[in-house]
Amino acid sequence: MHNRKKRLGQHFLHDQNIIKKIINSVKPNIKDMFLEIGPGEGVLSTPLQNKVSKLIIIEKDKDLIPILSKVFLNKNNVQIIHKDILKIELLNLFNKKMRVIGNLPYNISTEILFKLIPLDNIIEDMHFMLQKEVVERIIAKPGNKTYGRLSVMTQTYYDVKKLFDISPNVFTPKPKVYSSYLKMCPKINIFENKNHENIFSKIVKIAFTSRRKMIKTSLKNIIDIDAFNTLSINPCSRPEELSPKNFMEISKYV
Repeated sequence: MHNRKKRLGQHFLHDQNIIKKIINSVKPNIKDMFLEIGPGEGVLSTPLQNKVSKLIIIEKDKDLIPILSKVFLNKNNVQIIHKDILKIELLNLFNKKMRVIGNLPYNISTEILFKLIPLDNIIEDMHFMLQKEVVERIIAKPGNKTYGRLSVMTQTYYDVKKLFDISPNVFTPKPKVYSSYLKMCPKINIFENKNHENIFSKIVKIAFTSRRKMIKTSLKNIIDIDAFNTLSINPCSRPEELSPKNFMEISKYV
């Protein structure tokens, strides 16, 4: 049995009913190419491997690599990579669109999401097990106290849907919080060009870095106050009051 490492945020799934529920919700196809982040001991990877053309597993914990290597011995469609997902260049791994799945470590789940969000052009869809609080932030609507930068960025790039909640009892060790399972499907033709995408990202980041300030103050070096009237956006709004569409309208005007 692998010795779980708290510093890596490891909570390993062991409940077969939940594993089957996840695989059924993902609906893997024999033509699919999958990337799995944080496979642990391979409880999701094993049933997935039998249903897809290619499975690339990225695992940071060196002690799990021998376990995974043994599980997938002589499985030619499985590639195991011992690296930190935050430090790997994912664009170099794929020659066609990929599907992404993972039980993301609680302590770096937001960082992983921000790394993956802009890769929508090579992603077919993503299915993640995340801390329930993080999923609530992702799907939050404007005006909700959990609505923020993560909400705007994910909802701009993806159609997001919470599929179901997951009890702490199905993990070892048992986390102190509930988890949720999330599906993300990329939208198409979101930005006019790369420069527009960069402007949008910059505006959202600046606005929520100063989320208690009115947008006419936090964005004063980017957009003139009169422009807000042209866009029918109240310049006295705070960022959590603006929809992803509002941020897109501002980015197009700049």
